[in-house]
Parts: sequence; structure tokens; C-alpha cells
Amino acid sequence: ILIDADSGKVLKSRNAHQRLAPASMTKLMTMLLALEAIDEGTAHKTDQVTSSEYAASMDGTRIYLEPGEMMTLDDMLKAMALASANDASVAVAEHLAGSEKAFVEQMNRKAQDLGMKDTYFKNVSGMPTEGHYSSAYDMALLAKYTLAHTSITDYTSLKQDALRDGEFPIYNSNRLLWCYPGTDGLKTGYTSEAKNCLTATAKRGKLRLITVVMGCPFRGGHTQAAMSLLDYGFDHYSCKTLMAKSTVCGTVKVKGGTAKEVPAVVPDEVNAICLNSSRGNLTRSQDLLPHVKAPVESGQKVGEMLIFDEGKLLKRVDLRAGADIPRLTLAGRILHMPWGFKILIILIMTITYLRHRNSSGDNS
Repeated sequence: ILIDADSGKVLKSRNAHQRLAPASMTKLMTMLLALEAIDEGTAHKTDQVTSSEYAASMDGTRIYLEPGEMMTLDDMLKAMALASANDASVAVAEHLAGSEKAFVEQMNRKAQDLGMKDTYFKNVSGMPTEGHYSSAYDMALLAKYTLAHTSITDYTSLKQDALRDGEFPIYNSNRLLWCYPGTDGLKTGYTSEAKNCLTATAKRGKLRLITVVMGCPFRGGHTQAAMSLLDYGFDHYSCKTLMAKSTVCGTVKVKGGTAKEVPAVVPDEVNAICLNSSRGNLTRSQDLLPHVKAPVESGQKVGEMLIFDEGKLLKRVDLRAGADIPRLTLAGRILHMPWGFKILIILIMTITYLRHRNSSGDNS
């Protein structure tokens, strides 16, 4: 499969929903959950991760952790991204969730949340296990989400690094990093059951593409297939800028605020993929809230823009409040009233005052 990383538009595919063993591409999900834990503050890159006997016993590709050996979470992520280390994957899972089993449950919940309907995980490493499967389409979905929400390319773009104070060199198995300009990830995989697999991404200009190749029987064939798909994408498609960052798309009424309206803006530059041969058949529509109640915070969602490619929905863009609108005080509300209401309030207050004064005079 080949997709646009921004919109998820499928550019080319074959048997994209076929359930196959994903091998070490599984570690994309393992890394995603670890990176999200770091972003949420429940884990830190400097955390010391201790290898259990179980983690150290993992077969396949590994960094040969010893039981009780400690390594930072940052280095463990490097070991997963570059060396595809099964032992590091299990150690991280145990560190974050207490056990591999508990972490796998989190992986499957996340897969459901992302709409990965052809995926079920049984372990965190991708080692051959009955009932452990995914599809090219699902891996592309996972890659799209991970690229948009984490800094995974800080790891997957590294060609090489070293662990254990520089004494243990590790090398990235993604050959595209060396031979395909713009590549900065993501993950290879191989087992005798899964064959050669690769989830790759490359960016040129504003266009980022994701490709997934699974079940390639020939060594290096997955790299060649990925290159062919990426070539097709970059040769036939480009990224078109529709709107600059902070473009005002309309206004939304504000109830009880110091201003009667708030501008609805696009928070980031709006880009969309299009065929080089197309005549620009991209269209858009927007749906703004009828009103919002004060206080309004800048960046608060106030609507949505839909972008269509020849009538088909291509992407959704949130529209955000472009300013802070505080809530009116009581005095401010009176000042903002129409003159008719102001005069009525003044009359009522005057009559009340006069009655009170007359009543006080009679009592005296």
C-alpha cells in the first residue's frame, strides 16, 4: 500500500487488507505507546529500565540484555528502532505496564481506537505467534497516526548509534535511509513466517508518503518494492497549499463575552495532495458553530472545514478560535445592552430610588 501521510488517501494498493504476520513492524505500536507515555509525563526518557529474566530470554534480534541490566528508556527505544531488539521491547513493556501481557492489552485497545480492523497482537516484539496478525492497510494507519502524534522519527531516522557507553554499536536495518532521499523511518521486519516486511516513510517538500510492504519472499525485495511505490507517489502527486496558517475563515457569535464575535481560523497551514495531472478539483466547505459561550479560549474548536477531491472527502481540518474572549462582568453586560434596555433599567432604578426616598420621608 501507498498512502498520503497527511490525509490517509490511498494512492496505490494490492491485497491491503490481507491478514499477515507483521514481524518486527509490531514494534511500531510498542514504540507508539512508549512515546505517548513520555509525552503524557507518565514515563521519561531518562527512566532506568531494568531487564527481567524473561526479557533477557527473548530469541531473535536482540541487544543481549542480562537479567538485572539497566538501560535508559531512551536507549531502549533506540534498540527497538535500529536493532529491532526483542529483549528491549519486552523490558520496556514490563517497565510501563508491569507485564508484557498487560502491555499487549493496551496495544490492542489502541489498535481498536485507530480503526485497525485487521490487527490483533499477541506480543510486543512480533515474534511468530499464532493469532498475531496485521495488514498493510492497518500498518499504514498506525504509521500515519504515529508520525502525526509523536517524535518517532528522532529514532527511526538514525542510521546508527551506540549503547552501553558507546561500546555496543547498533545499525538501522532500513536500507532506504542510505539509498532513498527523504526517508526518515520507519520499521523493518523479518521472520520465516512473515518473510521480509517494511513500513517506510519519506518526505520531499511538503509531501510525505507512507508505504507498507509485507510478505516479500526475496531478500531486499521489500526495499525495492517500497522504492517503486514511493517513486510512483512522488512522480504523480504533489502537495498543494490551500490556506496559510491563521487564515480567518469566518466568525462565530459569542454570548456573554467582551466581544460579540470571535474569528474562526485554521491553526496550521492547510495542504492537500493532488495529482500532478489534475486541474485542481479540490473543493472545500465549512461548518461553524452557531455560537459559543464566553469565556472563549484562543485555540478552542469552533468549527470544521471539509476538503473534497472530486466530490470525495479528502481531509477534515479543525477551525479554532483566533482570540481570547473573556466573560462580561455585570457592569459590562449593562454597558453592552441596547439603548432601549439601558433606558428601561435607568427608569426602574430611578423609580425604585424615589419610592425608597419617599418611604423614608414618610417614616420620619
